[in-house]
Amino acid sequence: MPSLDGAVVLVTGANGGIGTHFVHDALARGAAKVYATARSPRAWDDERVRREALVDRVEVRDLHQLAVAAVELKLRAA
Repeated sequence: MPSLDGAVVLVTGANGGIGTHFVHDALARGAAKVYATARSPRAWDDERVRREALVDRVEVRDLHQLAVAAVELKLRAA
């Protein structure tokens, strides 16, 4: 697996299933911050995880909307 050292990662659907796995995997691979998005963000026990409610305004099947959300989050992370 490639390293994510210092990366900022956006995970949609992070409250359960594969989304939760992606959050844990990104942290294990060295991500500096993980934006764990969901309709109702849950609590996480790692300070690198930022809880964000984006799904109510972002259609995750629309790549343009996801790209805009990723830019917004990257600006917040700076």
